[in-house]
Amino acid sequence: MKLKAALTIIVLTFFISGCGITSSYKIKEKKPEEVKIEPPKRRLRIGEKFTYKAEWMGMDVGYATLLVKEITELNGHEVYHIVAKANTTSFAAKFFPVEDEISTYIDTQELYPVRFDKKQKEGKREKDEFVDFNQEEGKAVYFSRLTHEKKKFNVPKRVQDPVSCIYYFRLSNIKPGEALFANVHLDDKNWFLETRIGDTGIIKIKDLGNWQAFMAQPMSWFQGELNKNAKVSIWFSADQQRIPILIIVQSSIPLVGTITVTLQKIE
Repeated sequence: MKLKAALTIIVLTFFISGCGITSSYKIKEKKPEEVKIEPPKRRLRIGEKFTYKAEWMGMDVGYATLLVKEITELNGHEVYHIVAKANTTSFAAKFFPVEDEISTYIDTQELYPVRFDKKQKEGKREKDEFVDFNQEEGKAVYFSRLTHEKKKFNVPKRVQDPVSCIYYFRLSNIKPGEALFANVHLDDKNWFLETRIGDTGIIKIKDLGNWQAFMAQPMSWFQGELNKNAKVSIWFSADQQRIPILIIVQSSIPLVGTITVTLQKIE
């Protein structure tokens, strides 16, 4: 699975890109001075849970959740245990069933992952694996619970994973017109991620009201080559919570088109 897919669906990677923008949201652009991006909170709220819906051609094709489950200890670090889940609807599952659960364990002080744990069932493919990061030494160890395969990698120090980078972004100070940079390890590869801060505006989400928001555009490189498979726009609330409220993915393949992921519930 490529990085653009993983970052696209907020966790998550978890749906197939489709086409058609639905009417479950509206965007009213505002000048940067009209929307203030507040400094983020420095700590995540335990129990915070966001539920999302993915739509394609006006049809619901999947649901995903992001949960800050707990603070625990792992490999000598105090970590946030964050769980991301994604499933296709019964309709979409007839064509491509998805049942994913991904955990990231993020150091509460340094905001980098200590472990990335992935359990996936996508079509006929299944994975049950994890990567442990030794951030101080720039090393990572991969292990598959299904095949017992073990691999070692060199990784950039303070490297992120596809889920932890969402929370790293949420907890970082940013300004319109600026960019945030991070290295991201995924599927045995080290990617370079640039996230540009773009437009600001008011996002109206059906049943959740209006949100002052700003857009982030993640772009990924591997070995100096830009990934051009999709254009991704993620709208975050401009308040201290920095909630991902809307994701728009436009594929470079005309027959694939656009998928939207909208926030449905906050707990």
